[in-house]
Amino acid sequence: MSMVTRFILVCGALATVASAAWADLLVASVNGDRILRFHEVTGAYLGDFVPARTGGLDEPQGMEYGPDGNLYVCSNDQHAILRFDGVTGAFIDAFVPPRSGGLNSPGDLEFGPDGNLYVSSYGTDAILRYDGRTGAFIDAFVPSGSGGLDQPASITFGPDGNLYVTTWERAQVMRFDGRTGAFLGVFVYDPVNLYPAIGARFGPDGHLYVSGGLFHRVMKYHGTTGASLGAFIPAASGGLNGAYGYEWGPDGRFYLASYGNNSILRYHGTTGAFLGTFVAAGTGGLTQPGMILFTPRAVTGRVTLEDYDPSKVSRVPVTVKVYQRGQLVRTAALTLDSEGNYTLPNVVPGRYDFAFKASHWLQVIVRDVTVPKEGFSGLNVTLPNGDIDGDNEVSLLDFGALLAAFGSVPGDASWNPEADLDGDEDVSLIDFGILVRNFGMTGDM
Repeated sequence: MSMVTRFILVCGALATVASAAWADLLVASVNGDRILRFHEVTGAYLGDFVPARTGGLDEPQGMEYGPDGNLYVCSNDQHAILRFDGVTGAFIDAFVPPRSGGLNSPGDLEFGPDGNLYVSSYGTDAILRYDGRTGAFIDAFVPSGSGGLDQPASITFGPDGNLYVTTWERAQVMRFDGRTGAFLGVFVYDPVNLYPAIGARFGPDGHLYVSGGLFHRVMKYHGTTGASLGAFIPAASGGLNGAYGYEWGPDGRFYLASYGNNSILRYHGTTGAFLGTFVAAGTGGLTQPGMILFTPRAVTGRVTLEDYDPSKVSRVPVTVKVYQRGQLVRTAALTLDSEGNYTLPNVVPGRYDFAFKASHWLQVIVRDVTVPKEGFSGLNVTLPNGDIDGDNEVSLLDFGALLAAFGSVPGDASWNPEADLDGDEDVSLIDFGILVRNFGMTGDM
């Protein structure tokens, strides 16, 4: 029996006794096999981001946006990690195929500091590691039962670079070396407050927060020592029934899934004081909300296409390639408005290099850009003109291509739109002058 099914049964028994913004709230409906979307400000239901059973989705658990801007979801009873388009929710693939590497009932996942994907395998008491770009199995980063690991649920990398894992029934948070996977000890043991120990994340203050499911609370522990700092969300605060997944929103407030009454509650992000119900019970057909996630913010800016007709800028396709630790993690086609402005959605916090390229313009790379949780605005670039053959260099080859098309207009046999550097639909002396001025230039590599 999966960990979620067990929680459903117990929680049910207790219950009988007692415009789309870039940061919309996504909520996994565990028994609905779907992911719902709610407005980040109003909590209004915006439709299913991932409709029921898409891609075989079965008991969705942990969710995470990857460096590629797409959504990765633990499909618990499918024993797989599914990938969905980060903007549309369309199914892409089973990034980690069913039972790859022995995966059994995945509960949570996170992209680690090395760029690889780490997944808690609840059914085999292990933490498995997969290639962050291909999904190929690498190894059991934390082998089965290491340090007494039993029923691992949530995982998170701490500020110290180590891996922290909650154990479902043992009321523990265990710590493992973030580079080797070696067991470093039990960081938190709190059977009085944690049953089951579900979500674990380090907060903005550097301390560790853990949701204690059927004890209807969220506990706070010192981020270095693991010592208890008390209840951040006291038992049943605001009607909380079954504390499950949580997230600090873009507004700094704390959002928490109340599993037992099918709602999302909102609290003060620092004090934990109850502020109200954000998503009312059953909104959009929400049942048994599990993990929740705000979609990442965007990177925005302006691309200036040097020496080009401003009225035609919006027709020019621009490609941006995103690199992290020297590895290509994302390629996207940007749509420019009439002023060259663009939006690259769903960029998870991290440090990146952004490489911009358009057809007959040289590539420009903006390096070492740190994107915070709030997103990044003002990533502006100017692309030099003259790369007619697209080899990222203005050379004799481009000069030859311009000569071959010189004097032509659309419809002529010799017409080459790439040689029309200024976009006036005439390969003329103006284009020749642009090429001469930039001759010998090379784009960033």
